[in-house]
Amino acid sequence: MEILAIKTPVFKVNQSLIDFIKFNVKELSEGDVLVITSRIVALAEGRVGKIEDREQIIKSEADEIIKTPWVNLTLSERGWEINAGVDESNADEGLILLPKDSWQSAELLLESLKEHYKVKNLGVIISDTRSVPLRIGTVGRAIGCAGFLPIKSYVGKEDLYGRKSRVTISNMADALATSAVLMMGEGDEQTPLAIIENAPVSFTDKSLNEKDKELNLSPEQDIFSYIYRRGG
Repeated sequence: MEILAIKTPVFKVNQSLIDFIKFNVKELSEGDVLVITSRIVALAEGRVGKIEDREQIIKSEADEIIKTPWVNLTLSERGWEINAGVDESNADEGLILLPKDSWQSAELLLESLKEHYKVKNLGVIISDTRSVPLRIGTVGRAIGCAGFLPIKSYVGKEDLYGRKSRVTISNMADALATSAVLMMGEGDEQTPLAIIENAPVSFTDKSLNEKDKELNLSPEQDIFSYIYRRGG
């Protein structure tokens, strides 16, 4: 597997994302996965706001908010986030929100890209970053994808010693997003796109169903809920 981060001009709000990709990505081959940072997807959708409206925007983007001395911990269909993903870094002015529906955006981009680049097996990931409890820094994550199965189950499969796995599931989408974000950077690199070649995923030409999109667990399913709910 190889990852190529692509340097581009600065993406502007309401700019055409598909035209931007076609201009900056000269070729996509069979088995490639194109990773697109959520920021330019959001900018293409006009998902921006004013700094003075930050608190109201966060409230409108979150289902639940836990205030801390540093940030707002927010819960949505994407899981736990800081400030509902609302950020001002790498924003010309104001705030950038997350895309409205990253899964749908990935699906629409995939169809256009497959037609333009004349490939059958192609994947798209819309990436963002996240903080991990009790770990310093951030890592990449997929908040939407299309063209491949985002999870790989080992349930029922034997390990080296013949023991069958009961719970192991690999989150392929997050793993690829993390690898791509490492190459794309999070500062002034100006590389909002990355191509992953020979990604070890199962490609599909069908739209992902709701079960395929279940990269997040509900609070009731999350084993860590016993920690963050214990005071409730």
